[in-house]
Amino acid sequence: MVSSLRNKNIISGFFLTLTAVYCMFFLYKPGFIGYANNYDFIRHSSCIGLWSYIPGHAKVSAHATAPSAQLLYDADILVDNCLYSSDNITSYILTRFLSVGDIISFNVLGSIKILLLLSLSFLAISFSKSKVVPSVILFSILTEWIYLAYANTLYGEFSVISAFTLIVICTYNLLYEKNGKYPILQIVILIIAIFWLGLSKQQWSYLNFLLLVIAFWLIYHRTAFKKTAFILLCLSIFSISASQIMSKNNLIIEASINSVNKINTFLYTVLPEAKNKKKALEVLGLPERCNTNIGFSSYHPDQNALTNCPEVQDVSRAKLLKLFIQDPATLFVPLVKFTEEMKLFYPDYLGLTTADDTHAFEKHKLIKSFSFSHIISKINSSVFFIIFTILFISSFFTGLFLLLSPKKTSLELSSYMYLLTIGGLTAGYSIVSSVFGDGYTEAAKHAVLFLGGVYLQIIGLVFSLLLLARLVFKK
Repeated sequence: MVSSLRNKNIISGFFLTLTAVYCMFFLYKPGFIGYANNYDFIRHSSCIGLWSYIPGHAKVSAHATAPSAQLLYDADILVDNCLYSSDNITSYILTRFLSVGDIISFNVLGSIKILLLLSLSFLAISFSKSKVVPSVILFSILTEWIYLAYANTLYGEFSVISAFTLIVICTYNLLYEKNGKYPILQIVILIIAIFWLGLSKQQWSYLNFLLLVIAFWLIYHRTAFKKTAFILLCLSIFSISASQIMSKNNLIIEASINSVNKINTFLYTVLPEAKNKKKALEVLGLPERCNTNIGFSSYHPDQNALTNCPEVQDVSRAKLLKLFIQDPATLFVPLVKFTEEMKLFYPDYLGLTTADDTHAFEKHKLIKSFSFSHIISKINSSVFFIIFTILFISSFFTGLFLLLSPKKTSLELSSYMYLLTIGGLTAGYSIVSSVFGDGYTEAAKHAVLFLGGVYLQIIGLVFSLLLLARLVFKK
């Protein structure tokens, strides 16, 4: 028993050390890597007064060709452009140590984000009985340059990644503890993560609920933490309500985003695939004149849906279900096209390194060559879609196994099935919520947790096979 625990600590320590070293290399090895501003930074900066800084370039303008390596704090709050989010917190903390007019390295903010995730994850893992799997989960996420690059931005995606990682680690630990004493600190970290994800971006508040529903079922029926499971589920529901309330405070900017998203979803993504466009318009409750707007995104100069087809602003996405049944191509074709759009897993239309930064170019080339996502992106698009579909469908079978299997089922096996289930559902949710939320626009960024979901499935599968091998060799 002591030997087994020592081995777990050694393996866990190995992965945690590699993770920390990789993060420090990414942050502090000369050469800045981060995604450029496609204009969305303004939604964050307007709340805090902390701006991406490029000399001679207007702070409220996009600069998609190359990222800025510096931040300017001028305390200029633009309420009409502010999108309140839990992601604002790290920037707010940083500004408490700045004076108006200060210019600092973007890496400072990136360091706060990454060190916060590392610290909370290390704490959660250190109090866990199952140290190895959570350590491998953290390793898979934080040794992925695609994810780390979001830390050096003002996009909300790094908060989504961080909170998701903590929820998975803490719920896995809670399930694995079964009847042991669950440290209060780990529960606090999980509560922080629930609100962190729930209030990060509206898209992910519902995934937050989905993850907690699955965790609730397992924890409630298979462990002694029944009250804790119920409280966590209630908190996830409350986080959705809080997200809706926050959206009302963002009314002007949310209305603008919603307008763009609906045009991209209905007119640019779904309706072009309809075999009978007139009938499809009728199913959605749109007038026939909207036919002239089909095939154009909200960013296309010929798109005039706001004047010619204003009814699209009021269409409920629930009506898509009826359209999918009557015309399956409107469901499957966008899914296939979307997976091909996001197969690089990062927004390649945004600059990654500042101009003439040879150190950053060489660093990026190195970390990209060691990235598992780089290997996955080389898979043929059709094969990739088939693999994803199999993984997604398999998550329902592993979910049924968890739902129907007797309580005496191996705790270890149940834990791995849990990862396979939430991994597949996360990957599927990432794609479906993105393609039918904003069409093909910024596919990789909107489906940012897809890769994390796939990694969870791979980890669950590998450890399930190791468990099977162990049982076979014991016989």
